[in-house]
Amino acid sequence: MNMREHLQEVADFNVPVTSAEDTEMIAAQRRRAVRAVASAAANAEDCALLLDALGLKPAEGIAPVPAQRLG
Repeated sequence: MNMREHLQEVADFNVPVTSAEDTEMIAAQRRRAVRAVASAAANAEDCALLLDALGLKPAEGIAPVPAQRLG
């Protein structure tokens, strides 16, 4: 199985969201998928095509900034 087939298989896997923890887990999986596609793409056009085929958006690959620690 090549990278494109694997990513399509992952994108087709739907899990019902039941909690905030599940929502964050799915967001993290989508973030990793976007980054994996970007790293495997031959160029920007290829990346955009693959993301679109998988129903992913480039912005999903941006990691949230952690909150500043106090003290």
